[in-house]
Amino acid sequence: MSLRAPLALVGALLAGVVISFGQTFSPEVLAPLFNSAAPVVALAAAVSMATRSVWARMATGAAAGPMAMVGYYATSALRGYGVSTSMVLMWCTAGVIAGAAMGYALWTLRHSHSWTLRAVAAAVFPGVAIGEAAHGLLRVADTTPVAYWWSAVVVGVGVLVWLAITRLRNAPGILLACATTAVFAGALFYIYGAM
Repeated sequence: MSLRAPLALVGALLAGVVISFGQTFSPEVLAPLFNSAAPVVALAAAVSMATRSVWARMATGAAAGPMAMVGYYATSALRGYGVSTSMVLMWCTAGVIAGAAMGYALWTLRHSHSWTLRAVAAAVFPGVAIGEAAHGLLRVADTTPVAYWWSAVVVGVGVLVWLAITRLRNAPGILLACATTAVFAGALFYIYGAM
């Protein structure tokens, strides 16, 4: 039996520990990195790559986000910071959904013969990065470094362009990926505004 998936999940747990310390000790320009969803979604994607089948990728992706949150909240509690049960539940639930979506998206981008499924899969991470960046730029720019949010936009667009070139390669797929990215980004922006 392969140890890649369990080791990757331990890595996600340790990443949560790093997030807790990063919020305290990182330079101001990097502070949002340790308080954003996009890095945790990227972590879930990386963890899901430790497996091969679609179901295993979805399961490991879905477990990675909550593992990071367990590492983060447990470390924060041990460091004397208050931990809200409702926040733990909310972010763990979000981690399951986003992680499973990333696991499925990565499998789809590599194995699906459907250009429409690949286009939608290509939009998942860019939608998260751009939607969260829009929230940062339009709602919390007065209290967080704007440069971080612009860099998140660049990363989201860069990932979308890279996937368009390497995985989509046709105009309808690229247009669908762009439109779906806008929908995902808008939905995340709306959800953040409602929280």
